[in-house]
Amino acid sequence: MTGANIAILLGVLVGGAAPWLEAVVVIPGGILAGVHPVPVVIAGLAGNLATVAGAAWFGERVRAWWVARRGTRAETGGRPDTGGRWQRVERLVRRWGLPALAVLGPIGLGTQLSALVAGGIGITPRAAFVWVGAGTVAWGVVAAIAAVTGVSLTGVTAP
Repeated sequence: MTGANIAILLGVLVGGAAPWLEAVVVIPGGILAGVHPVPVVIAGLAGNLATVAGAAWFGERVRAWWVARRGTRAETGGRPDTGGRWQRVERLVRRWGLPALAVLGPIGLGTQLSALVAGGIGITPRAAFVWVGAGTVAWGVVAAIAAVTGVSLTGVTAP
């Protein structure tokens, strides 16, 4: 592996870890730059999943801090007393479930935000990481397949 390929893989790793850049965006970029798809997918997902794990853990900590600081209301069933926006997000996750958040996270909300929200509404960090991580891996593989197939279908070659 050349120095340029290693630099590209490091860029994919860091890009995957960056919020709102997502592995789904940087994986095709690394493939189009000419690096073999397998290490690109591994680097992009490793960077993204590391920050997803941190966000899931942090979401639980934020929730615990909020509950301790503000207290809870008996009518909220132990959930923190928060505003209407938080309740809408919670209602969405309760209605459609964590799998929907995991599927939509990489393409809409961002994986880190999805994991943070899941932890913040009381889902364990482990469950949040597993579900959002599974969605991230699935979308990363889809992005890699699309990039490789698109390159071969259009005849575009890497520099």
